[in-house]
Amino acid sequence: MKILSLDDHPIFSQGLKASLSAYMQECDITSALNAQEALALLKKNTDFDLLILDLSMPDMNGVSFMKSLISRKIDIPVVIMSAKEDLVTLSECLSLGALGFLPKTWTVNQLSEALTKIINGEIVIPDHIANSLAIMSKNSIENTQSSLSERQLEILKMVQSGLTNAGIAAVLYISEATVKSHLQRIFKILGAKNRMDCIRKAEHLRVLPALR
Repeated sequence: MKILSLDDHPIFSQGLKASLSAYMQECDITSALNAQEALALLKKNTDFDLLILDLSMPDMNGVSFMKSLISRKIDIPVVIMSAKEDLVTLSECLSLGALGFLPKTWTVNQLSEALTKIINGEIVIPDHIANSLAIMSKNSIENTQSSLSERQLEILKMVQSGLTNAGIAAVLYISEATVKSHLQRIFKILGAKNRMDCIRKAEHLRVLPALR
């Protein structure tokens, strides 16, 4: 099994390579620390069986990288690995063809079992994330919108931080009426009654990280 791992944290990349190589004797892992390095490797080598992709990187996020693969006609199975359970971004990656989500908190045994399943054609997503994605998808379908847009997620984060509609409008250089319109659509997608309920449901679904 020849795997390319794209993650911008060198220590994590080295640890993942060492752990999986020791646990899975047939596993050959190549690490890339940025998107350009990974794209160059994929262009030069067409024999990778799988790409493990981090969601958050400074030069290009997971969604943008998957779109880059598609635009370059690079056909390789992709699985997302991240410490963040960002449902909006993960949902978009899955819609682009990602075969699952591997939390960075998983043990090497869990990871090896998941990678074997993915190589054999299965989709692997932890149950609690699959349930949250299903709830978000159900609310989206009922309200004729597929998911939160980048702007709506941006506004949702500002609501979580305590900004008023006027404050959000000032930061984004849009009208309060536009903010209210976005919030109404966000409420429908999340099945929320008000701002507080919206944030509570967004945190429960892991659309937003819970503030402590």
